[in-house]
Amino acid sequence: MDTDQLPPWHPSQPHHELADDVRWWMGTPLSFGLFGRLALDQVAYREVAAAVDASGRFAENFTNRGIRSYLWGPLMLFGDDADRRATAERLKTLHGQVRGKGRGDFAGERYSALNPALWKWVGTSSLLVFYSGYVATYPGLSATERDVVFRTMLWMSDFELASDASGVPPTLAEVEAYYEEVATTELEDNPFLQWANESFDSLPVPTLLGPRWLHLLITPVWRLITPALSRPARICGEAAAHPRMRELLGVRWTAARQREFRFYTAVLRAARRRLPKWALLDPVAYNRYRYEKLRGIYGSASLDSFAPVREERVTESPSIRHDVPLPGRSRSSDGSNRDH
Repeated sequence: MDTDQLPPWHPSQPHHELADDVRWWMGTPLSFGLFGRLALDQVAYREVAAAVDASGRFAENFTNRGIRSYLWGPLMLFGDDADRRATAERLKTLHGQVRGKGRGDFAGERYSALNPALWKWVGTSSLLVFYSGYVATYPGLSATERDVVFRTMLWMSDFELASDASGVPPTLAEVEAYYEEVATTELEDNPFLQWANESFDSLPVPTLLGPRWLHLLITPVWRLITPALSRPARICGEAAAHPRMRELLGVRWTAARQREFRFYTAVLRAARRRLPKWALLDPVAYNRYRYEKLRGIYGSASLDSFAPVREERVTESPSIRHDVPLPGRSRSSDGSNRDH
């Protein structure tokens, strides 16, 4: 089989253990939670900000919108082939409804979510949330290993529009060059970007599950713990952010923040190393993990071939006579040898 057709984590591939680790990183909610703030660069692109602002989804409940955005990922990354394709097609269909003109601060700004240039930017940014988080958490990777990280993520994120202009650049070098170009020519400050940045520190109570009375009941506790819970995500997001995004968000990076970031990533590495997979992975990702483990167990006991078993014929050496008793022994009537 052509190795180019095999996933990077296949045992026959070089650096397959690293690729396998990267794969499960993408199925870890904690990694998305700590580095998801990197996606703010999407709304630093004015046309994207106009589209998101016009939808009103974030303003309605910022937390709900973030959870919904996350929930697309596991099915597209770890579902079976039919579910992955169906989820990707549904995502494209829903994005097809996002088109029009901006309002308020974005009045007159035309937008379309299926604009190939925007799709390329959002797709690249989404992939880099995982890539930047991984290489920031494991800073000792070589250039070759970083390339493996990128290729693994690209392999898993293979959902694009029917346009070459919409695709994520195929190599790490091209992605980095593309990002630099967009950072220089497109990324700029806007009111929605600043509002979204501030909203990360004062997330509203999620209301996707449970009755309204429960939401009201937990609101005081939620408001109390949210600043502490959002602190690691702010530090990790700022640490891994592109210099242009640090500039737009007014980040003042200090030695103290760098030490804090190292602490968080050390905890994350330890958690990934020591905690069981069921405690780390998204349920859909864990289901895939368990399936592949069971598949390996079943496969290890299966036959290598259904062909008939070939009996090997033993040829006797002409120099050995089995009807001649061994020295010091005589042949008994039952054919056995006895000592004299």
